[in-house]
Amino acid sequence: MRRTILILAVLAMAGCAVVNVYVTFPEEKIEKAAEQLLAPPSQSKPQSNLQRLIFTGIAYADDAVEVSRDIKTDSPAIRAAKQKMDTWREEIDTYKRDGFVGETNEFTVVVRDLPSNAEKATRVKKLVNDENQQRNIMIQELLKINNAPAGEITKFKKIFADVMKSYSPSGTWVQEEEWRIKE
Repeated sequence: MRRTILILAVLAMAGCAVVNVYVTFPEEKIEKAAEQLLAPPSQSKPQSNLQRLIFTGIAYADDAVEVSRDIKTDSPAIRAAKQKMDTWREEIDTYKRDGFVGETNEFTVVVRDLPSNAEKATRVKKLVNDENQQRNIMIQELLKINNAPAGEITKFKKIFADVMKSYSPSGTWVQEEEWRIKE
């Protein structure tokens, strides 16, 4: 009997302390992660294995607490995606410079024009497809390892797209409200 009362008391107390936790990723932290992952190989900085959690606010019963934390950027899937993207980066940058490939607002590349050479046109299409696959893997893995809510994907893609546009060479088609050629 005592044991049952004790269990009921513990359950009653636990039921009273409901805290909703909303994990958010400030744009500057997403941008820092994007710069770390998307910088050209010669500009990449070594990744730190130390990840700190920064909590804001105090938890009270029935209060919503916003947790702001650093973004984890290291996993085997992310390393593999980055490594693959780095192997064809110079080639895809050449196609961007030549006006064949453009950067969208959603962290994808698109074929804007095809070379007249059939072999080269096939290569452009393959690279665009391969690049988009690796970018998708990278974003999905980032969301997964950071336990990010599904609604965060749009924010991640937009910021990663902006960072990739900044690293793209002059002459690249970039999507903003309208398409334009990067100077």
